[in-house]
Amino acid sequence: MDDFRARALQLRQEIEEHDRRYYEQAAPTISDPEYDALFRELRDLEEAHPELITSDSPTQRVGGKPATGFQQVRHAAPMLSLDNLFAKDGAEALRKFVAGVERLLPGEPLEWLLEPKIDGVAVSLRYENGRLVTGATRGDGETGDDITSNLRTIRSVPLKLTGAPEVLEVRGEVYLPTIGFQRMRDEMVAAGEEPFANARNAAAGSLKMLDSRVVAKRPLEVVLYGLGEVSDDTPATQWGLLEWLKVFGFRTPAFTRLCRSVEEITVAITELDAVRDGFGFETDGAVIKLNSLEQRERAGYTSRAPRWAKAWKFAAEQAETRLRAITVQVGRTGVLTPVAELEPILLRGSTISRATLHNEDEIRRKDIRIGDTVIIEKAGEVIPAVVRVVLERRAPEAEPFDFPAHLQGKCPACGAAIRRDPKFAVWFCENLNCPAQKTRRLEYFARRGALDLEGLGGIVADKLVETGLVTDPLDVFRIDLETLSTLNLGTAEEPRTFGQKNASKMIHAIERARNLPLARWLHALAIPEVGETTAFDLASFHESLDAVAESPLLRAVCELDQLNNQASTTNPRARHNRELEEAERERISARHAEIAVRTKVLQAELEQAGFAKRTRKKGAEEGGFVTKLGPVAARAVLDYFASPAGQAVLNRLRELQISPRGTVPSHGGGALPLAGKSFVLTGTLSTITRGAAAEQIRALGGNVSSAVSRKTDFLVVGENAGSKLDEAQALGVAQLSEAAFLELLGSSPADAPPKQPDLF
Repeated sequence: MDDFRARALQLRQEIEEHDRRYYEQAAPTISDPEYDALFRELRDLEEAHPELITSDSPTQRVGGKPATGFQQVRHAAPMLSLDNLFAKDGAEALRKFVAGVERLLPGEPLEWLLEPKIDGVAVSLRYENGRLVTGATRGDGETGDDITSNLRTIRSVPLKLTGAPEVLEVRGEVYLPTIGFQRMRDEMVAAGEEPFANARNAAAGSLKMLDSRVVAKRPLEVVLYGLGEVSDDTPATQWGLLEWLKVFGFRTPAFTRLCRSVEEITVAITELDAVRDGFGFETDGAVIKLNSLEQRERAGYTSRAPRWAKAWKFAAEQAETRLRAITVQVGRTGVLTPVAELEPILLRGSTISRATLHNEDEIRRKDIRIGDTVIIEKAGEVIPAVVRVVLERRAPEAEPFDFPAHLQGKCPACGAAIRRDPKFAVWFCENLNCPAQKTRRLEYFARRGALDLEGLGGIVADKLVETGLVTDPLDVFRIDLETLSTLNLGTAEEPRTFGQKNASKMIHAIERARNLPLARWLHALAIPEVGETTAFDLASFHESLDAVAESPLLRAVCELDQLNNQASTTNPRARHNRELEEAERERISARHAEIAVRTKVLQAELEQAGFAKRTRKKGAEEGGFVTKLGPVAARAVLDYFASPAGQAVLNRLRELQISPRGTVPSHGGGALPLAGKSFVLTGTLSTITRGAAAEQIRALGGNVSSAVSRKTDFLVVGENAGSKLDEAQALGVAQLSEAAFLELLGSSPADAPPKQPDLF
């Protein structure tokens, strides 16, 4: 064992050194395959001997099981945001800012440090005794989300420091490099998902994910430039601070300029604007801050921002070009999205030939016509947007764009009829078998939150559809191991088979999916208006898919909606009914009374079933009535299963002998045993995962929250409980041990199911 321990230590040191050379010095001394070999050896060694795993091991960056929510972290020192200066306001705005600080520090010489304003997400890293203990978002400046597990996945975030103060909080931005963002966006499009509009949204979305294993696959980076709480003395200037942070292995801004006047700041801004396209990440401005930390404290702060710093926002770059055509893309759900095909033009270092047009209403609002000269803008968007039309250059023969006429009323992929959603600005193809949607639906069917079919995504999904092995997602249950292992992911000239090992994993995942609960299946089927939460709610009140398809609860919701609409039109006191003849008013009054009676009956039925509840604001005489699913979602579910496509799905599942079960309690109706109770989980549970515990709480009618408050009924306490325990004790919230919690659920540690990895 000593030999294994020594080898593990040696591997960690080597990997940390290579990380330092790669991230701090940009001078790697080994190739990526060689690095990966070291990493795999350490990972395999730790898997064989778990007692060798340390919290700061590089292997622990890859992410653990999904969390059930984010705890809240109160910042030791507030994380403030910056007020903006805009390039469009010119140098006068900059002079006014500098003059304002000069008035706060009269007669003192001032130095300014200029850094790039990275278009990322503000974070704070807290180290204690040299080890990363907490990573948090800015939040409201006082309190943020604890995203430590996600930040640990970023290789440029040091897990331990040498020679650092006992307490050191470092602050900066998490961002996505341009190349990594482009790749990530392409993968989302391939999966039929709505891609992030820009790199900042992608970084923010990644950090808010509960499954750090997914975050680990995203190429996030971090740059650090500021401090929160520090237990020792720090450098006296921002320039010195950045050099000090480098000593500990932190990445700091690559571009910095020390300035002593408005003129020098202006030159530095111009220089930054000229070189920022070569940084490899999005920047949307410059940060101008006092160099002296002592002068900053005397200059002070407003309620939300420092008085000694501003963010200079660059003007979005625009270009003029010709709109040659408008094409229409078909998404996974059949939504038709218009795209402008442009005369290629160079904009911010890249050639632009396409721009988003969003939807029909946007085209009509801007009066965009084929052949127009248009102004396009790229301000963080991957696909730039059309800002406006140059009307003075419009050709006399240019005609307004007619969306349905342009498509001749047919889907561009399958030729099926299209229609516009009356409540939204989108057209869509109603053909669920549209070939443009097949691959996207298959990838959605296989995604982690649905059936979690490992390996079925990207090129694999494309090839399964392309070869005809899958025309409907349920076809995956007919694929055999031999066929799947020989699937050619390459070309006829350069074949590349899927392989026996990968095929075995996928077949195992497919077989496991047969027994997944109803909620996962409802989500996987991509029923309109049904997301993960709605799927869970449906599964909590229905035993099977057939029960959902014929649901009296959903029918009651739809009827109740119709009655509410009729009640407003038949109200005899309504203005539009006051002038009617007496006989007609009596008829309407009778109908209004019938509607009121039927409404009360339906409300009572839904309330008794636990599918609805009454609400009342404090001081209000009358309350509202809220159902688990709204009428739009309820109608969408019933319409789906009543359609030929929905009926085909039900019949196919019967043929495959797949019958997912819901989580309806067997106690004979009435309120669920945990209805109205709010739970928070903390610490590590030994016999059940927190994700599974949360599922069981919800299945019994309870709610699961990520933060303790006065409204929390129970705190479930596992091993190594964190600050939530202190908060619960301070608020007088009841605490449950794991054994007491399992007893509340109706089980005990002895008969609790074995702990398995979370599937979500």
